[in-house]
Amino acid sequence: MVRSVPGWRGAGALSLAGLLGLAALGLAAHHPVAPVTVTGTLLLATLLVAWRPGAMWFLLPAMLPVASFAPWTGWTLFDESDLLVMACLVGGLAHWSLHRRSHAADAAKSGQRVFVALWCLLAFTLAWGVWLGVDDAGVEWSRLFEDEAALYAGHDSVWNTVRVAKSLVWGLLLGALMWAHAPAFKPAAWVARGMVAGLTLVCLVVLWERGVYAGLFDFSLPYRTSAWFWEMHVGGGAIDAYLAMALPFAFWAVWTAPTAWRWAAANALMVVSVYTVLTTYSRGAYLAVLISLVFMGVSAWRLRLAPAAGAAWGRRTLGSVLLVLGLEGLLVFGGGSFMADRLTRSNADLLGRVAHWQAGIDLLKSPADWMQGLGVGRFSAHYSREVPGGGYAGRADWQRSAAGEPQVALAGPASEGQREGYFALTQRIDVGTVGGHRVRLRAHSAQPAHLVVSVCERHLLYEFRCQWQWVAVPQTAVGDGPLEAVLAGDPFDDRSGRERWRQGVLAVAPAQAGSIVQLQSLEVFDATGRQVLKNRDFSAGLQHWFPMAMGYFQPWHIDNLYLDVLIERGLLGLVVFAIWVLWAGASLWRGLRLGDSRAWVLSGGVLGLLSLGSVISVTEVPRVLLILMLLMWSSGSIRGQIEDVSRCNEL
Repeated sequence: MVRSVPGWRGAGALSLAGLLGLAALGLAAHHPVAPVTVTGTLLLATLLVAWRPGAMWFLLPAMLPVASFAPWTGWTLFDESDLLVMACLVGGLAHWSLHRRSHAADAAKSGQRVFVALWCLLAFTLAWGVWLGVDDAGVEWSRLFEDEAALYAGHDSVWNTVRVAKSLVWGLLLGALMWAHAPAFKPAAWVARGMVAGLTLVCLVVLWERGVYAGLFDFSLPYRTSAWFWEMHVGGGAIDAYLAMALPFAFWAVWTAPTAWRWAAANALMVVSVYTVLTTYSRGAYLAVLISLVFMGVSAWRLRLAPAAGAAWGRRTLGSVLLVLGLEGLLVFGGGSFMADRLTRSNADLLGRVAHWQAGIDLLKSPADWMQGLGVGRFSAHYSREVPGGGYAGRADWQRSAAGEPQVALAGPASEGQREGYFALTQRIDVGTVGGHRVRLRAHSAQPAHLVVSVCERHLLYEFRCQWQWVAVPQTAVGDGPLEAVLAGDPFDDRSGRERWRQGVLAVAPAQAGSIVQLQSLEVFDATGRQVLKNRDFSAGLQHWFPMAMGYFQPWHIDNLYLDVLIERGLLGLVVFAIWVLWAGASLWRGLRLGDSRAWVLSGGVLGLLSLGSVISVTEVPRVLLILMLLMWSSGSIRGQIEDVSRCNEL
């Protein structure tokens, strides 16, 4: 039975939609690259979801993996993925409140009270974790939003708490909407289709990345695929975690394909997806994907889940998946030495990771720390400050001088021998002209200091052709005249066809420990004399500038999902997370027993991430964390409904 939503609920939802809409429009209007396009896209997405609320459950998993342009915008606190989420929330809340309809009777039958209790537990632990995080950073709430540099603050600032927490807030709001929408809009089915679409986009990006930079079939080059996961500018396994969740949906697409041509298209996606996983060269991702695929194959056999095209196609599907895994595995392992070298270092890497985990656990120094954690987003600050040798390799802090002029404080590691040159401030530029580049900068330092300025072909973490030069920074209290240098190195005028598509990146790296360079302006001129940088005097903060770590990432990640939750949220948060997993698992088990293919693929996706969680943390990667939350809420929304794909007696 369908009944009206009480007026206060509808008014509250509409008010929240209005606030989110104003915030989204404000951010979109200040987009550094394409404010008109972003604002228009935001409005279209909002109208689409308000008209067809089910569309949001497709749009989010489809677009989140590619909805970030951080290297071009310089945004690290918010990005385009947040605007997408806000647009979907505005449209979904507006539709729910204006139509004043719910499926309360259906929800009650399927465990509404359990959902509400779980949702409140998650919301409470999040609110408490945010309170602890802000308190731990030593910032007064009344002054929190007076920080002019908030959009560009580092991972050890209070704003990292906001950066991590915002995705948890989005996830809670989406969970509430999903529960209100189910079963009318079948969100789990739309999420599954959206995951297939998102995986397709990621695979296309990977084919472009490998083709342009490393070569599609060069497996000896030490180049690990990163796709469009810019959060990996400080390392981590964002793409690994995403693929662990997403690849089972390629298998699901093959299994549920009703016609031969769709089966062939889904198999093509499976081939490229496996290729993508293999080119990450992540041993953890290999194992997690294998676990999820084995689970899906065995469960399909034991539970007699029938493929849409019939039992014979099921046998062909299992055979094709095994063939793809075998052939591509042989190609990667036998086609180059890079993965073989990584395998030989597995024992040493594991010992190093265990030591890293122990250092993270040692941050919990009191019973209160163990019970409630250090606060949301506070691992990085504590690790960099308290672990011997665990400090950042560098930092770039936007600030104003005593005279009120904008500048960037560019620093290397705190002490000698701590990975000098492993951190840089970067900007994307065009390197299509013939000849070298010339730089002109204004900077000063209280200590003798040097900067390394380079222009390289780069996608994210790996350099190819480079021009570079050392620049000595004068030891003065204020800046003198501009410093100039001509970059020397590889020419960019003899690049082959595919190399011409490589993007150029300017990088400014502090080359000495213990020194801080106050960088007031930076200009780069190509061989024609054209100035190629944007926001060269930092008057717009760090718009268009992107900090990047190179080769050393430990202060940013604990590399274990469960330790991550324990350290930042305490035993209380870990217990609530376990309850959430058990709740989702119970719903999935009911769906599996009833032959629901959505439950089958969601089980594979969640299992893949939970398996990878033993060696990868994801809470510090907002987009990936939000996709996990979507899968978790989708798992609970199934409620054991039988899909049109039924059991069969044999495969």
